[in-house]
Amino acid sequence: MKKILLIYPYFFTGIRKDQMFPPLGIALLSAILKKRGLEVMKLDCTFLTEEEAAKIAKEFRPDITGIYVMATLANNAVELLARLKKENPESLYVTGGPLPTLYPERFSQRFDYVFKGEAAKSFPDFCTDFFSSSSKNAFIKNIHPEKYPGIYSRTMGFMDEPSSHLTKTEIDSLPVPDKEGFDHEKYQELSLQHDGSKKSSIMMTYGCPFSCDFCSKPIFGNQVRFRSIDRIMEEIQDILSYGYDSLWIADDLFTLDPNFLISFCNALIHKKIQITWSCLSRADSVTNETSQIMKRSGCSKVYLGIESGNDNILKKMNKKINTTTVRNGVEMFRKHGIGCAGFFIVGYPGETVETIEETFRFALSLDLEEISFNVPYPLPGSKLYARLENISAADWTMENETTFLYKSEFDEGWLKKRILETYETFKNPDQLK
Repeated sequence: MKKILLIYPYFFTGIRKDQMFPPLGIALLSAILKKRGLEVMKLDCTFLTEEEAAKIAKEFRPDITGIYVMATLANNAVELLARLKKENPESLYVTGGPLPTLYPERFSQRFDYVFKGEAAKSFPDFCTDFFSSSSKNAFIKNIHPEKYPGIYSRTMGFMDEPSSHLTKTEIDSLPVPDKEGFDHEKYQELSLQHDGSKKSSIMMTYGCPFSCDFCSKPIFGNQVRFRSIDRIMEEIQDILSYGYDSLWIADDLFTLDPNFLISFCNALIHKKIQITWSCLSRADSVTNETSQIMKRSGCSKVYLGIESGNDNILKKMNKKINTTTVRNGVEMFRKHGIGCAGFFIVGYPGETVETIEETFRFALSLDLEEISFNVPYPLPGSKLYARLENISAADWTMENETTFLYKSEFDEGWLKKRILETYETFKNPDQLK
């Protein structure tokens, strides 16, 4: 039996910057490949050391090794790859994810093949054909790149096929992600510590039509596609079977379409599924009607990308929203008993000390349960990234979030001090009186 190893190269350091969930990407690929009769191992490195991960990979001895890479995982992925190549030089090494999609030529210097964009069809097709071939060399010699949208390679013969998005029909034909073998007990333990629930992630829509200045969407793009409610309910039942009691809906903008949102909420209510859920939202994408049914179906909190308390800065960010709309949206959610968390960016190019202070004051004036401040993070593929110069690529994995990756006019020390002071005031609101 030919074997495939799928690796998520995140190693938990003990520092919690965000919620943590079993990796959906490799879980979905594993389910697709297993459905085709292939032997697959998922290697989630979250609760392992690099040594432990390398030992597991060595003992499995896969014929194809796939490593998922996004910006914060790049260093881990490259280091682990070098180690695995020494242990199992005969394996075919492939990669996919946001960063390889943006920079395939860079990653093709280390990996045999890069899969750009949504690879839920092209990569399984590639694996199926590879294992049907008489030998590795025969496959490489006779490969037809056009069969695998998004494939890129320089080391195995130059090829560069444009990637394509899955259609709604293709999305709904995908199996439920394979969550077997993940350390659900540890994920649930961390989730309980975070907010008292046992939360797992799910995706229901793909793509986002907005073009915020700082945002990068190399995988799902602008075209929005919706999964069928029946398939979503099937996956939720699978999540419940592992002992989870809450969902993090990981879509870029789950609340975009009111009809889809209402259909989802009605399905939870009708099927009497006892589960809470939270999601990303915009303050202007939900009405009184939809927020009411969201609450009835179990919505406990929405996370809002508010970003700034100054309307001119919001225009620079191309947020297509203003502070009045944000305030009204937060008040509407809170009126219906839904908690709100707000994300903010301070020190954006074009800001002043006063606009930054406006953002701090605005954040404290809103009825939010959580607030989070970051400096601008120029993600590869974003308009912000294209505009800035001398961006440091030294360490995308930094735990200190008040660190600029480019030369900024704002002092990091001052910003960090003001952020900590604002957090302290948020925790002790009597200081505002």
